[in-house]
This record gives sequence, structure tokens and C-alpha cells, in this order.
Amino acid sequence: MLFTYIIYVSLMYLFYPLIFIVFSIIMIFNKPIRKGALSRLGFIYPKENNKNAVWIHAVSVGEIVAVKEIVFSLIDRGYSVYLSTTTVGGYDIARKNYGDKVELFYLTLDYPHMINKLIKLISPEYVMIAEIEIWPAFIYLLHKKLIPLYMINGRIGKKEIKGYKNFQFFFKSYFNMYTKILAQSNIDKENMISIGMPESLITVTGNLKYDINYYADEKKIDALENRIPVNKFIITAGSTHQGEEELILKAIDNLGIKDKVYIVIVPRDITRGEDIQKLSYKLGYELPLYANYNEKSEDGIIINTIGELLNWYKLSDLVIMGGTFTGTMGGHNILEAIYFKKLVIVGKYMYNFIEIYEYMKEVVLTCDDKEKLPEIIQKAYQDEELRNILAEKAYNLLIQNNGSSKRTLDIINKYQGIV
Repeated sequence: MLFTYIIYVSLMYLFYPLIFIVFSIIMIFNKPIRKGALSRLGFIYPKENNKNAVWIHAVSVGEIVAVKEIVFSLIDRGYSVYLSTTTVGGYDIARKNYGDKVELFYLTLDYPHMINKLIKLISPEYVMIAEIEIWPAFIYLLHKKLIPLYMINGRIGKKEIKGYKNFQFFFKSYFNMYTKILAQSNIDKENMISIGMPESLITVTGNLKYDINYYADEKKIDALENRIPVNKFIITAGSTHQGEEELILKAIDNLGIKDKVYIVIVPRDITRGEDIQKLSYKLGYELPLYANYNEKSEDGIIINTIGELLNWYKLSDLVIMGGTFTGTMGGHNILEAIYFKKLVIVGKYMYNFIEIYEYMKEVVLTCDDKEKLPEIIQKAYQDEELRNILAEKAYNLLIQNNGSSKRTLDIINKYQGIV
């Protein structure tokens, strides 16, 4: 048994009382995560499997959506798909996307007795983990039981490289326990090798997010359109972080087009809705929260519920991508807006999505200097032809680059001996 594994497990059990207390306090004060917390503590498990099963772990919303084509391909082949996540957002989106077609559950904490129980209940033919999620007990026990483990849609950004390198002595042995590592891009492959992943295990299959067919709620869109003031130019600021809302609102105001624009702010953390509302009021905007949408406004709205972003992307004339104007975030997925043929403005921080950005940079508008955001918005606002041309080109690039889900499954099937 690995020395690092023994130390890791010993520390996990040593701190279990503290972890239990923390989760208990969270459950008392945060009802929405109660079920997830009980599952993560090992009090709730998925039902026992009685047929051929594949277990996919997708930590949160982005990963849950990215594996969609793979999930439905496996279902079509007659597999029972067990889908685990660790966040409330991921769980809610999975339930919305897959319904009862998958056995959905929260992954337990990384304790051997909990992971062993999950493995026994599911008895998977093989396991996929979306992107890089290193849970030592999970990986070690699958390896020990000779259950194939695949990393799919693997990527590692510049922000994470240093941390993995500093603890390479710990992680390296677990990297070697994967059956195959399927990377999003050649850049990700190089980054993986630099942190100690074996080159012989890595194959580039592309980004699963290019394969996604995004769906807006057409009935809801009709209702939303009736509430938006006539002849307004709709700008959606998607997945914003603190500081970005102020930047965008001030830019619109400085241009003198505030009365002509309907601004939709969708913060990455929906609990920030009230804080953003207070900020917008100070800046001269009246922005109701979506949860109180009976409060109409000429200025726009703040979305403080999950699952609405795609509807607003479809309704938009222009999208400004959050997480790209602050150096600590590294961007978010621009493909959702591109799928709905919208021109996207991004800041200079896209390092977590560098492969997508490099592929799309000629068909988006990049703001390298925050001070220049007003003029870039003005350029997009004034030139409808430019918006349409770039949006159409971006959409075509997106469609041309799909197929990574099939490549991923083809490689796994080869290793599993499936024709």
C-alpha cells in the first residue's frame, strides 16, 4: 500500500469529527444543501445496481453539461448510468437534463469505507471522471479492485499547474492509476506532462463542450420577451464576479446609451444578487431580482436563480462574458452564447479556457484593457452587421469542431474490448 495513501487516509479519519461538525452546522443554516451534505457524509447512498453500469463523476455544472452526449450514448447502448456530483448546482442541472434516466447522487467524502460501499452498490464496468479531480481513496480503491478508470475532457490551466507541481510527489502515483487520460487539447497535454502525468497514457480527444446542444426554454422565452421594454438593446453579462458588474454598468452609462439598453446580469454566485442590486441602485440603475420579476424595470434585471442563463443568451443582442476581467478567475465557457449566435465580448483573462479562446479569438471581441470596455461595447452596439457576421462565423467554428464525445467513447470502447 502506498505510504502517501496511508498518511492521507489517516489524516482524513483524524479530522472526521471536525468535518462532521462543519457539515452539520452548514445543514442547519443552509437547507438547500442538506441532502447533499447527508450524502457526502455517507448517510444516503444510490440504489443498488442490477445491470451493466458505468459510473461518471462530474463535479459541478460545467462538467455535468459537458458529459451529456456521452451519458445519452451509454443509455442508448443499454447501460445503467450512475452520475455523481458534489455541488447543489451540479445536482440541479443534472436532474433537469437527465431526469430519471440516470441514477443521480452526491459523491461521498473521500473515505475508504464510503467509497467501498459505493463501488459495491454500483459495481461499475468502468468509471469516468470529468476533468482533473484527484480523490486518492476513490482512485486507489478502483485501481485495487481492477476497475478501469478514465479521465475524460481533461484539462489543467496555468493557475493549477504550480499547485500540482509543488505536490507532485503525492499526486504522481495516482496519475499512474488511470487506465487512460483523455485531454481537451495539446496545450492541456503539455501541462499534464509537466505535472507528472505519464505521456503514454494521454491522448487528445478535444473538448466535450463543443458537442453540446444547448436548449433554451421556448415557453419561458415568450413570457420573458413580453416583459422586456420594446426596442431595447439587450446585453447579457454572464457568469460575472465581484467588480465586473460595476465595470459593465459604468461602461454602459458612460456611453450615454443607458436608456436604450436592457442589461441582464447573471452572477456566477447567485447569492450575490442583493449586493449587486444595491450596487446598481447607487449607479443609477433600477434592477429587480429575477425571483421578484413582477417588479418591472426599464433598466434590466439581475438573475438570482439557477438555470436561466441560456434563455437570456438567446434573447440577447450582445453577451459580455464574466470571469474574464479579473485575473483570479481565468474566464468561463463562451460556447453557450456562441451556440445561440451571439457576439461575445471577453476580457483578457481566459487562461482556464485558453484552447477555446485561441480557437475563437478572431470571432469574439477582446478587451485587453478594462478602460476600453466602453468603446468596445459601443462598437458592437452600433454595428449590427459586425455582430451578425462574427456571431455566424463563431457558430460555424463551433459546429466544425464537434465530435469529441464520439472520439472519447471510441477510445474507451477499444480499451474495454467493445467492438
